[in-house]
Amino acid sequence: MTLRENILSQLPNTIGKQHQRVVAIDGPRTARCEVDQCDQLAVAVYELVLETSELANVEVAALHRASEALCKRVTYLLEPISPIETDADSCIVQMRSSPPQQHENGRFYYELMLRRGGAVTMYRYEKQPGSIRQRVAANITHEVLGRLVDDFNTTVEEVNGA
Repeated sequence: MTLRENILSQLPNTIGKQHQRVVAIDGPRTARCEVDQCDQLAVAVYELVLETSELANVEVAALHRASEALCKRVTYLLEPISPIETDADSCIVQMRSSPPQQHENGRFYYELMLRRGGAVTMYRYEKQPGSIRQRVAANITHEVLGRLVDDFNTTVEEVNGA
């Protein structure tokens, strides 16, 4: 069973429950999803992470190329995603919604990170004027969650030259 199939097969068990963790393992890769709420079509996700030791020794240039490819693939979220910062010392590439979603009471945006060591992560944030940003749940369909897991998996494969 693929990571996508495994994660999606566990979602029905979270329907009607709050604050559930869904974990899928495939070889050296672990996909983890922190589910706030779930129904038959959509899921509110605080965190989506794909972790793997396969990124332990990757160079920052490879991470940057993979982040650009990931941004080109992930075109189905509320806002387009773009790389915004590369930290060569920590070997991390940060991507964000560009532009963020604007509301009269603040901004909402996705933040994705690709890091050596290694993980691909996604969070959703809200930034209200005069306040620090706060993590909020990303409301996505089950299908979008599955696509994200597949796209994170493909990103790891690209970094490894597969």
